[in-house]
Amino acid sequence: MTSPAIATPPLEAAPRGFLARRLYGLLLRHVYLLTGSWPRLVEMLYWPIINMASWGFTSLYVLRKFNNSFAVSGIFVAGVLLNEFFFRTIVGMMLLFLEEVWSRNLGHLFTSPLNFIDYMIGVLGLSFLRTVISVSLAVVVASYLFGFSLLSLGWPLTMYLLLLLVSGWWYGMLIIALLLRFGMAAEWTAWMFTWLIIPLIAPYYPVAILPGWLQLVSCTLPPTYVFESMKSQIAGNGLRMDYLLISFVLNIVYFIAASLILNRAYQGARKRGGLLQMGE
Repeated sequence: MTSPAIATPPLEAAPRGFLARRLYGLLLRHVYLLTGSWPRLVEMLYWPIINMASWGFTSLYVLRKFNNSFAVSGIFVAGVLLNEFFFRTIVGMMLLFLEEVWSRNLGHLFTSPLNFIDYMIGVLGLSFLRTVISVSLAVVVASYLFGFSLLSLGWPLTMYLLLLLVSGWWYGMLIIALLLRFGMAAEWTAWMFTWLIIPLIAPYYPVAILPGWLQLVSCTLPPTYVFESMKSQIAGNGLRMDYLLISFVLNIVYFIAASLILNRAYQGARKRGGLLQMGE
C-alpha cells in the first residue's frame, strides 16, 4: 500500500529560518564562479598587490630622497591598504550584481524563494568575503616588502575596517541602484562613480591639500574621517576618536538613505520589467 502524497508547502511561505539556506545557495553560486574561472580569482588578488607595491615604492622614494620620517612611508602603505579595503568592497558589490546581469540571471533569482532583501544581505556578506581575500595577500606582501604591518595599528584597526566596510556597503548600494534605474547603459557611469570618490576621501594626503570647495565635499564623506584618524595615529598625534564618531554617525545616515534609494530603484525596475530585460 502506498502512502498518500503529501503536498509540499509553497517555498514563498517558508519561515525565515530558511534564510540561511537561501543565502548559502547564493554563496555557492559565486564560489563555483570563482573556482571555475581562475582569471576571476587572479583579478581579485592582482590589483590590491599592484596598487600597494606602486604606492609603497613611491613612499620609499620619498623617504630616502627627502630624508623624511618613516611615518610618511607608513601613511602611504596603510592608506593604500585601507583604501583597497574600502574600494574592493564597492567593486565586489558591483561585480556580484553585474555577474547576474551579464548571465541574464537577475530575473530568475527573484522568481525563486530569494527575495530582494535576502539577495542584498547575501551581496553584503559576499562582498566582505571577497574583500578580505583580496586584501589579505596584499597585507602580507606589504609587511614583507616595506616592513610595515597593518596590525601595528592595534585595536583601532578594527574600527577603521568596520567603518570603511559600512561606507563601501552604502556606496555600493547606490551604484547598484544606479544600474537598476538606468540599466546597462549606465555601466560605465557606475565604474566612473566607483573611482570618483577615491580622491575625495584623501587616503594618502591631508584633506587640506584639496581645493577649498572640494574640502567641503570631502568633509561630508565618512571614509575621510577614518583616513584622517589613521594618519594622525601613524604620525604620532594620537587617535582621533571624534573623527571616528563623526564617521559612524554619517555612515548610519547614509546607509539608511542608500537602502531607501536602492529599494525604490528595485521596485521601479520590477514594475517596468527591467529585471528581465537587463543583460548584455
